[in-house]
Amino acid sequence: MHTNLKTIVKFKPCSDGITKLMNNLGHKCNKYNWVDVYISLSKEQQTKDIDFKFILESNGVKDTFWGLRTQPEKIRMLIGVDIVESILHIYEKQYPNDNRMRDYIQGIRDFCNGKITQKRLNVLKQDAYDAVHDAAAAYDAAYDTAVVVAAVASDAYAIVYAVYIDHKEQWKKNEEILLKYI
Repeated sequence: MHTNLKTIVKFKPCSDGITKLMNNLGHKCNKYNWVDVYISLSKEQQTKDIDFKFILESNGVKDTFWGLRTQPEKIRMLIGVDIVESILHIYEKQYPNDNRMRDYIQGIRDFCNGKITQKRLNVLKQDAYDAVHDAAAAYDAAYDTAVVVAAVASDAYAIVYAVYIDHKEQWKKNEEILLKYI
């Protein structure tokens, strides 16, 4: 997987992240002048492919996940689903006979691989949201997991970042999953 500076800039990166990346690419700047430096680059420099492994080494896993927004939706969905599946055990421990979350995860994979329609995926998504409401009634650790699962199709970065910002062991798992794709 790859992206480029022009695409990254379209998604309005934070100044710290883009500054770090641009410096590691050899375009010396700071968080106050990175825009000026970017504008001064040639079209070839702005559109030169940047491999996601380089972004991971340069900026770390959180910025690499942020960078996924530059990738096609189906790729983001598949990465998000793998990450969500790594925490699904929390929900399934509390609700061992409720398959709605797992069915939605499989549905996303099937949709991305052309095996089911958007209409069928929407049904599975609604079932997952219903499971969220059921878990909310009991409000426990499974609720957070259910919210993540139900929202996975939207934005892998936002989901993973919002729920697991302080869980370093989960970030390590996230990085391992990400490496399978990049």
